[in-house]
Amino acid sequence: MSRTDTPELSVAEKKAWAELAIWIGALLFIWMRLTAGVDLLGQSIGFTVIEQSATRIFRAYLGVGILAAIAQLAVWVYFKSKGELIDFRDERDLAIEKQANQTAYWVGVFTAQFVIIHVLANEAFKRSPVASLDLTSATGIVLALITILLLQEVARNITLIYLYKRS
Repeated sequence: MSRTDTPELSVAEKKAWAELAIWIGALLFIWMRLTAGVDLLGQSIGFTVIEQSATRIFRAYLGVGILAAIAQLAVWVYFKSKGELIDFRDERDLAIEKQANQTAYWVGVFTAQFVIIHVLANEAFKRSPVASLDLTSATGIVLALITILLLQEVARNITLIYLYKRS
């Protein structure tokens, strides 16, 4: 199959790719603000939670929300300016969206379970200095909760892309 024979991506698929980039960017942003470890683009990201004041944590939380909202608005404006129907969804789109939402739900359930088990295991086995992902502090709790929310969106968009490619 030549390059010209490949089908054009649907608007929903293009939007899912754009949103996937937004949510991965948001996830990296929050982890760069609240953790340390490996230097990446002048920022540090890793598995060491850096304790911060409530004000700094709130700024990071607010910052990621504002940046994601602006990015999603930019995506909407882009598609609208090109005259592409963003809101049109047929039965296939609705079925795919339902499956993607179910995937996001289960990713949320399993990551919440992972956090619970991680916190309990750290407490039971008296956390070693090597395993430094402390989710029991205010910073760690916020990091865990935001990560769960963002991973749900990442999973939702990966599922959308997969299901559009498959159908």
